[in-house]
Amino acid sequence: MNLNFDHSAEELFDSYLEEDISLFLWEMYQCWLLELSQMDKTHQEVENRQYFFQLLAAHVSKNLKQFQQKARAKKEDIPLQ
Repeated sequence: MNLNFDHSAEELFDSYLEEDISLFLWEMYQCWLLELSQMDKTHQEVENRQYFFQLLAAHVSKNLKQFQQKARAKKEDIPLQ
């Protein structure tokens, strides 16, 4: 499976509000847990996937904050006319 898509890293944050990103991540998490509950996964396999999701969410959150800081800095650098 190749999950390389032709999108810039910032496009996620340009395209969606922070609240929507959080909502979509929450929905993905719920769906994933539902899917895992229907599969024959061990307790450890489910925990590993939950940890992976926590890392993914933390990565998105960190990069969203960096994106917002850059956007604020960019706005402050633009002289008012």
